[in-house]
Amino acid sequence: MRRIPTMKELKERALEPDPCPLCKRPNYYPSDHHLVPRTRGGKVTTTVCRDCHSAIHATFSNKELEREYSTLEALLSHEGFAAIVRFISKQDGRVRTDLNRSQRRRGRNG
Repeated sequence: MRRIPTMKELKERALEPDPCPLCKRPNYYPSDHHLVPRTRGGKVTTTVCRDCHSAIHATFSNKELEREYSTLEALLSHEGFAAIVRFISKQDGRVRTDLNRSQRRRGRNG
């Protein structure tokens, strides 16, 4: 027999955002991603988390996104990008790491 959820559990579930379609974490920082870049005439968007969105644009050029990776399934079929998404999925979705000014100038590792 299933247990009836408490009011506290119901409130927590209601506050939980929809998951990112790529990493499956709760999407606390949603970002709209054009499946085909706007510069290439794309109009259709999907909402992904900011970490996945940054990873998409760090991995692929706009030309690659237009020609080969215009769906979520195609993005996940890329071996390198799938490894990045696996890493992201293990991280806490509420924590954002930001580079300070000197790290941005010289790169993260010095």
